[in-house]
Amino acid sequence: MSRKWDSDPRYFSALTILFAASVTVLVFGGKFSAAALFFGVGALYGALLTRVVSRSGRASYAMYCAFSLMFIVLAGLQSDLGVPAAGPMMMGFSAGLSGAVSKWTGKDAGTRVKVKRVRDADGGYPGGWKVALINALCAAALLCFPLVFLGDGAAPGTIAWSTLIGFAGGWVLFRFGKTMQVRSLTLFALFFALLPAMIVAGLYGYGPAPIIAGFGLMAGALIGGRYWTGERLGAPRPPFAGQGNRRRRKKKARKPPARA
Repeated sequence: MSRKWDSDPRYFSALTILFAASVTVLVFGGKFSAAALFFGVGALYGALLTRVVSRSGRASYAMYCAFSLMFIVLAGLQSDLGVPAAGPMMMGFSAGLSGAVSKWTGKDAGTRVKVKRVRDADGGYPGGWKVALINALCAAALLCFPLVFLGDGAAPGTIAWSTLIGFAGGWVLFRFGKTMQVRSLTLFALFFALLPAMIVAGLYGYGPAPIIAGFGLMAGALIGGRYWTGERLGAPRPPFAGQGNRRRRKKKARKPPARA
């Protein structure tokens, strides 16, 4: 029996995809080939992020942040490229996310895709070669993203040392950071320092350096925050949010009632 439209997520996904595609055609139809290319890239990115990368929490967060940086980069480059890039990619990204959250065929058609990450007894997460491969590929992609700035005239040396500095910072933070407070406060501070750093770097002719370092930072965090050898291959390094020793409740022996 078919499910009702108001309880089937496929209808909402289909409407979202149709809306995103329609907006892309109406707004960017004058340069349809370029718009379709960036729409497809964004849709593929969103679908992979939902179906594959979501198996690793840290990789998922890193790639979401990377998309935000890429949107900023494309918004600044599209005037030089002469083609629409940021808008179609955002529309494609929303379409890919929406289309990937639902199962379209099979016995479970019409249900949402749920990725369960089971925690260990000590509050950590298990690894495995699949999780390790996902993080390795995401880190490699993050290290390749700064190459886009070659088209903007950035010097190869600037791209190299900015990526290296960011990678080293992310690796040290997630390899040796002992508490969640240290990691979280450092990342928040870097986030709010991004805009001032871009302004200062632009004054000295190194405008894209902070964003390039941001890509390197996320790649370093994925590599430094995970085990790559031994039995714990692919498992993330502690600490984790909500981690703590689980105390077992001990049953208290009932005291015999006092006699009068």
